[in-house]
Order: sequence, then structure tokens, then C-alpha cells
Amino acid sequence: MLALRDREPAPSPASAEPEGRASAPIAPRTGTATGSGSSSSPVAPSRQGKKAMTGYFSPEMSFAMHMTARKHGMSLQDAMAEAFNDWLRKMGESPVGK
Repeated sequence: MLALRDREPAPSPASAEPEGRASAPIAPRTGTATGSGSSSSPVAPSRQGKKAMTGYFSPEMSFAMHMTARKHGMSLQDAMAEAFNDWLRKMGESPVGK
């Protein structure tokens, strides 16, 4: 088994193209987002200055969170923000809002 340092480097994207095919130029990003998003569409005003936080949960947890948030007239994002702030308080930290 080869160690990672003993492997041949991966071919650069330009050399990986088959002969006779030119690669398309990459257009500059037009959005105001900073981060690791791969989309070139502009960022929605409601997402500007915010950072995504994701997690994987069971279908039952997802359903319960969505239904309970709706039952109380909240979005899932607002319910999650409230839960995160409650957890921060429980851990002795100051809540930070949405």
C-alpha cells in the first residue's frame, strides 16, 4: 500500500480534458456571499450576513420539529434559533438571537 506522500499527484483540470475539447471559462461570482457555497446565484437578502448550520436527524425528529413549529406559528429556523439559545443558556452562555 502506498503512503499518501508516495502517490502520483492528481492531474490538473486542464490536463484531464480530452484532446480537442476546450474547457469553458469560469464566470466570476456575482453574489455578495462569502463562504463555501458552490452556487453562483446572488444571496437572498434574508441570508446575507448569516451562516448555515446543518444536521442530520431521524425522519420522526424532522416531522415533529416541523409540525410543532407550524402549530405555534413559527418557522423551523425560528424554532431552531430558540432551541439553540435555550441550549446556550443551559450551558451558561449568553444567547445570541437569530
